[in-house]
Amino acid sequence: MTAPHDHVAESRRIIDEIDHALIDLLARRRTVVKDLFAKKRAIGLPFVDPEREAQLVHERQTYAHAQGVPASLVGGIFRKILDDSHSIDAAETID
Repeated sequence: MTAPHDHVAESRRIIDEIDHALIDLLARRRTVVKDLFAKKRAIGLPFVDPEREAQLVHERQTYAHAQGVPASLVGGIFRKILDDSHSIDAAETID
């Protein structure tokens, strides 16, 4: 018979794996953002596109809602992700 604590430990292990996967995806996204900014710099486009960002947040919230995830949670997360992208923008322009 499996002890109740074993079930808790297994769930925690799975959550840890998911969290690490999320971090890996964030690192990958940051790499793509750096590449995007280099392309925008080369053709003279502004790094930040407020209309695109608003559409992105709205689409992510709609998708989240369809997945049973609170749209407000996902909206907040993606605003933080976009803020991070802006800091990449600032760091790249200083170099």
